[in-house]
Amino acid sequence: LGRGTPYITEQSGDANAGLASAAQVLDMTFTLPYLPHACMEVLNCTVRMTPPTGTPTACEIWAPTQAPNSVLSTAAAVTGLPKSAITVYPMLMGGGLGRKFEQDYISQAIRTAMAVGRPVKLTWPREEDMSRDQYRPMAVCRIKAGLDGDGNITAWSNRHVSPSISAQRGRALRSTGDSNATEGATDLPYDLPNRLIDYVVHPSPIPVGYWRSVGYAINCFAIESAIDEIAIATNADPLVLRQQLLANSSNAMAARSLAVLNAAADLAGWNTPVPAGRARGIAIGIAFGTIVAEVAELSAPTAGNFTLHKVACAVDCGTAVNPDSVKAQMEGGIFHGLSAAKWGELKWTAGKSSVKNFNRYRMTRLSEAPVISVTIVNSGAPMSGCGEPGVPPIAPAVANAYARLTGQRIRSLPFFPGATMGG
Repeated sequence: LGRGTPYITEQSGDANAGLASAAQVLDMTFTLPYLPHACMEVLNCTVRMTPPTGTPTACEIWAPTQAPNSVLSTAAAVTGLPKSAITVYPMLMGGGLGRKFEQDYISQAIRTAMAVGRPVKLTWPREEDMSRDQYRPMAVCRIKAGLDGDGNITAWSNRHVSPSISAQRGRALRSTGDSNATEGATDLPYDLPNRLIDYVVHPSPIPVGYWRSVGYAINCFAIESAIDEIAIATNADPLVLRQQLLANSSNAMAARSLAVLNAAADLAGWNTPVPAGRARGIAIGIAFGTIVAEVAELSAPTAGNFTLHKVACAVDCGTAVNPDSVKAQMEGGIFHGLSAAKWGELKWTAGKSSVKNFNRYRMTRLSEAPVISVTIVNSGAPMSGCGEPGVPPIAPAVANAYARLTGQRIRSLPFFPGATMGG
């Protein structure tokens, strides 16, 4: 899988020998598509040069940006002005999701204002916004898990193949590869002896960038789905298997992860009977120092959809200074990840995007929204992020519930390709 020379991202013990001597080997390949950011507010930027013509002495920029310091640097490079002569007004973003970290629309607005000699307000049409994005990379993850005769994991191999965000930006990769690609695949809190995580760059002409939670959501889907497949193969309860893998681990995040996992399971009533026609799935992930576990409860799918009734979420971000904000971020992340897992994909025909507006990019409607419950585990650890960690666990939690309910394991996202807002 992957034809390039692999970068060894993490290695402990001898995974190949462990797999060769295993009583059973599970070989699982997971695929994820390119995704647009699809922010509700399209890219826009307003620029005023002083004076409007001739050699500028000052520049003012109003922009919905996630990176005002980068805007300052971009403006200095384009105008030739010192940073002290540039003023950046960061505006409300209407959704950033990683797209408004980029500088293409900023540079375009500045260059236009300088060319026409008057203030410029640049607004990208939706069609341009979605067809000229910096997309979340597609990815293929092949996980091999070696099991002994008692069903214990004795070896773990995970190869991640995707375009490199860093390489596309002209940055030399480290000896371990691109951390944006493999974050969430390394330093797992589970007890996984004889492990090998490597990365192969997939050359691609498609521009890729930072999509909310970057590599964490990609790797969490593969890893947490694989853990559930191991539970099925060994006739173990998915929660109990995770509890054992965390309890036996020496990883620094294992104890906190176990507490979060148990909190989510308790909130969801994991050990209580599930209503007829429903199933629960569980997943846990660590992103940007924050641990999030989610339990999804869904009922049997219909054509192009399924009903997600409830999501129970537990989060440990160290100490929650503003609990309402933490809960809101978890809820938003769950909705974002859910829409992507169900329907999110982007393809190209003759170099043209298959999606240019929301009519062809299915999103979760209000009437389809699950009841979300969030509990905060204040561990007292250093404070960490909350804007992105709610996204990664929802796709595997849903996939695990779906497999338990239908017997069908979804290894390739989205669940329902080709969906539109008409159905």
